[in-house]
Amino acid sequence: MALADSRLEMRVRPAALADSVMDVAMLGHCPGNARWDLLLESPQTVREIASLGFGREMQQLRHWLEHGEPANPTEIEQVLLNLYQLPIPIVSLAHFQVLFPLAGRQPTAYRSQLAGNSAWLPAAVADFFQSSQPAALADGAKKLWVLRIPERLGQQGFLPDPYADYGDPQRLPAFDRAMLIPNLGALALPDLERLQIPANLMDVRRMRLVNPDPVFLPCAASTADDHRERRRSEEIPQPQAVWPLQAVLTPILQTLKKRRPDLQCLLTLPLEQTGEGSLPTVAREAGQAIQSAVDSENSGLHAVQFLFPYLTNRQRPLCSPSGLIAGAMLETSQRLGPWRSMAGRSLPGMWQLYPPLHSQQVVELRDQPGVGVLVSHKNRLQLDDERRAAAVVGAKGFSRQGAQAEGYRSGEVARFLGWLHRQLLRLGESWLFNTDVRDPLGKAQLTQFFTGLHRAGALRGALPEQAFSIAASHDNESTVIYQIELAPVFAIDKIILNFSHDLGSNSSQWQLDIKNG
Repeated sequence: MALADSRLEMRVRPAALADSVMDVAMLGHCPGNARWDLLLESPQTVREIASLGFGREMQQLRHWLEHGEPANPTEIEQVLLNLYQLPIPIVSLAHFQVLFPLAGRQPTAYRSQLAGNSAWLPAAVADFFQSSQPAALADGAKKLWVLRIPERLGQQGFLPDPYADYGDPQRLPAFDRAMLIPNLGALALPDLERLQIPANLMDVRRMRLVNPDPVFLPCAASTADDHRERRRSEEIPQPQAVWPLQAVLTPILQTLKKRRPDLQCLLTLPLEQTGEGSLPTVAREAGQAIQSAVDSENSGLHAVQFLFPYLTNRQRPLCSPSGLIAGAMLETSQRLGPWRSMAGRSLPGMWQLYPPLHSQQVVELRDQPGVGVLVSHKNRLQLDDERRAAAVVGAKGFSRQGAQAEGYRSGEVARFLGWLHRQLLRLGESWLFNTDVRDPLGKAQLTQFFTGLHRAGALRGALPEQAFSIAASHDNESTVIYQIELAPVFAIDKIILNFSHDLGSNSSQWQLDIKNG
């Protein structure tokens, strides 16, 4: 058969970079079918999923590919066939569209007046892989882990179990499965935000015009003007109630604090309408929930980056900004370093903000409760500030410095410390069976690592000796302890890091202290 008579389908996917600064995970809805057979085409993807503890699932899918899927699958088998809650690494938008071809076109079960009935995860994935400037990063530099959530689970499907047993990955909910990704640095929940939009929340109503007297018109004439009152077949007689932000925040903060204190979670604040004919605004209950977490001494609220407002354009009635922010955050970290802020940099795409905010509202949200506010200036969309609701130094292991702590309510400080945490743990794991507690190799590798940070501009000082110091000791035959003092580029005088690694059990621990003056 001639080549011109055949149908070609190309599925070219770039390989992920091995030295990516961090990975991002998104949990959301993907209506339609899942092409689990195409998931097995990439050996690298299969290996990465299996390395998280899901090798049995990969073997089962391989068996079905070779011998055919079951005629009457059980509930557990159907979950696997639909790729529900399975962490899937993707490095391009095309890769996602191949695995979930109908996700952006099929309607969802939940519908709201503002957001409609389209899933937000496909749009967030598309936003994530957009670049602010052409060829800013090489292909494969952005790695995104997608976890598909069953719609029937509602909000509960996005939340972790603070008491989950991580020794059995198959029983973990999707959020806890994301915690298994070693290089994960940020987490987004776009469809949880969609479910938190009240179903009957409306925009400012248009003025109703008097219906004209009936006259004869040709059948082809259009009389729709979107102003006159009409019956709506899609009205919601019994809307589903949204969850209080407190119920959403509590398990997330507990799990991040216990399992992955190095992560940051992106979450857009919910909406409410205060009066008839007014624009929706930040829900008052959300501000109260954030303040309650701030008042709690060890809530771990610094791990959450709250965002506001939402985005809209001609193609999307309403969508989450988390995908756009996560992509820009990773791009800035990859190009300039995780200690650099992405605030003030132009974000890709043509967007309008909903609801629109004036300058006073931006200042109020930034200062209290502490929100990363998106602003538009001369048709350029950007994040005003990576402001956190709580200071990073309020976390366990940090010393609270009173008013000085206000300077640490920035996302770049939390991101840099989280990245430093992952890098040191990875370095400690490489020492298993390779070094002795008296071997100077560990100190030499740490010196090389921090010298590279000084050269890249992450540490202050004219010389590396002025930027950091390392003192090594050991308390027995298997545990090596390093006390590291850093002078970062932030408004912090000194970071004191106590890093210990047990060579016998290959377990690492670290404690941080921040000093000023």
